[in-house]
Amino acid sequence: MRAVWSFWSAPYREHYHHTWPSEKAHLLAWILSVGEASKHYPATALYTDSAGKRLLVEGLGLRFGQVELALDGLDGSDTHWWVLGKLAAYAAQTAPFVHLDSDVFLWARLPPAMEAAGILAQNPEFFEFHDQSLYRLDAFLDGIGRDGGWIPEEWHWYARRRGNGAVCCGILGGSQTGFIRHYAQAAAAVIRHPRNQAAWPKLGVRDNILVEQYFLAACLEYHRQVAEAAHAGVAAAYLFESSRAAFDPANAARAGYTHLIGEAKRNPEIAARLERRVRADYPEHYARCLALLASGRDWGGWR
Repeated sequence: MRAVWSFWSAPYREHYHHTWPSEKAHLLAWILSVGEASKHYPATALYTDSAGKRLLVEGLGLRFGQVELALDGLDGSDTHWWVLGKLAAYAAQTAPFVHLDSDVFLWARLPPAMEAAGILAQNPEFFEFHDQSLYRLDAFLDGIGRDGGWIPEEWHWYARRRGNGAVCCGILGGSQTGFIRHYAQAAAAVIRHPRNQAAWPKLGVRDNILVEQYFLAACLEYHRQVAEAAHAGVAAAYLFESSRAAFDPANAARAGYTHLIGEAKRNPEIAARLERRVRADYPEHYARCLALLASGRDWGGWR
């Protein structure tokens, strides 16, 4: 199994850098994520664009066994859809892998059952339909429907049954790369389909996690339950049984897993701990980070 990361720099640079309190914190997270996971999975790969390579490889000095500039192919895409970079990386895999978000830190190997799984992910999660704060399913489907849009059969099937599950993709991977490719290509097609383009400006927010995480649950359930489905019987193994379990500190410590989701990134105490850890354990990369930030040079489109 190899560890895979992806970084489409344009969405980060143009819209989503504010999820971190500073560029330093963002870069320190990359150092720690790659450094820790590569101890357990020395075969590594980065899927990025040319600007991302300049930042992470040439600037920060991160080492990957393989660097693919496949995300240069996303030039011209709507950069509010940051998930396109992850979907491209998922679809490119042909052997067992685990894709990690850059805010995920693996302090230990994944359990053997997960490493052997056809599909692996962080945890299942569920939402209430009256809560449209995160999974805006009804608004999304209404917007698609008003403009004669298109969604895949798995999405139709799951939504008709009022499926309210999703899959947290802090980590995602497995050995059933054919299924993952099918899912990732279909998810990207939802975003790119000509019949859907009129809906996106009217919906406003680009529902990245709906396309990534809700649609993944839809694909899993459809191919698990529908006998004639192309990937019949597929099933996922999870590191945690629920969102609550995933973000319980004791559970996370036992699993050797940290995911700085949401506001955790902007917590000053966590940012300070992150910096202390990288300075102590990765002093060469820490120095590279400080030098990069002080240089004033345009690394990947930001200063």
